[in-house]
Amino acid sequence: MTIGWAALSPADMPAIADLARRCVAHDGGLPATTSPSFLERRYVAGTVVGAFADGRLVACGAVRAVGDVSAATGLVDPGHRGQGLGSGLLDRLIREAGPVRLETESVTPEAHALFLSRGFRQTFAEDVYRRDLAHPLPAVPLPQELKIEEWSQDTEGAFYAAYSASFADRPGFPGWSREEWVDWLVDDEFLPGCSLVARAAGGAAGFVTCAEGFLIQVGAVPGWRRRGLARALAAAALDRMRARGATEAFLDVNVNNPASAALFRGLGFEVIARRARYE
Repeated sequence: MTIGWAALSPADMPAIADLARRCVAHDGGLPATTSPSFLERRYVAGTVVGAFADGRLVACGAVRAVGDVSAATGLVDPGHRGQGLGSGLLDRLIREAGPVRLETESVTPEAHALFLSRGFRQTFAEDVYRRDLAHPLPAVPLPQELKIEEWSQDTEGAFYAAYSASFADRPGFPGWSREEWVDWLVDDEFLPGCSLVARAAGGAAGFVTCAEGFLIQVGAVPGWRRRGLARALAAAALDRMRARGATEAFLDVNVNNPASAALFRGLGFEVIARRARYE
C-alpha cells in the first residue's frame, strides 16, 4: 500500500468528515465533533495536510491560529494506525508551523505516548460523558425553599451570579464578565427552556445551562454544596431535554474535578472519551 501526502482544501471537507466519523465510531467522543461547523473551524484555515491510501483519506491534520497560539489537531483512520501515520503527521505539522499546542477530542494511549515522545506534556484533560435518556432518570426533588426559573433576559443576571459564585474557586476560572460569559454560552443550539437557575432568599443558589443534547455547566454556590442541589438541577434539565425529544445527553468533566464526576456517574452518565491539550 502506497501512502501519498498532499495539502488539503475546502473541497476535501466531505472526506475529512468521513474520516472524523470513522474515528468517533472507534474511539468515542462527542458526535458534534463530526459536524461541518466544527470541522470547518479546524480544517479550512491555516495549514491542512492529508495522507491518502488508494485514493482514500486515511489521515489529516491542521494548524490554525487561536489568539497568539498555533493549535494543531489531527485524525488517523483506525484501520491504518500502527503504521507511522500519526508520527508522520505530527512531524509534518511541527515542521510547517513550529511550536504548537496539540488538541485532541479523543486521546488514545498511543497518541498520548506519541505526544510525550515529541516533548509535549498534557496541560488539560476532561472526560466526555454520555447518558442514554431512554433509561429512567432518578427522582431528585429540588429543595422547596428555592425558586426555579428558566433562562430569560430577566434572569440572565441571576444565572451569571450563580455561575461566578459556583466556579470562582475552581482551577482555571477565567473571570469573565457577564457579557463575555453570555457570548461564550449562548449560540443557535442553546436551550433557554432547559437552562435553570435556583434562587434562595439570599440570592442565587445554583444553576444549569444546556444546549441541544448537552449539559454545558452545572454548579452550586458554596453555601448550597453537598445538599443535592447540583444533582437535582441536572436531573430537572435532563428531564426537560427528554421531553423535547432528546434521546441522549453529553457533558464534559475536567479530570481534576472528581466530585462532579461522581455526581454525573450517579445520574447514569458513562465516560466515552477523553479530550486533551498538550504543549
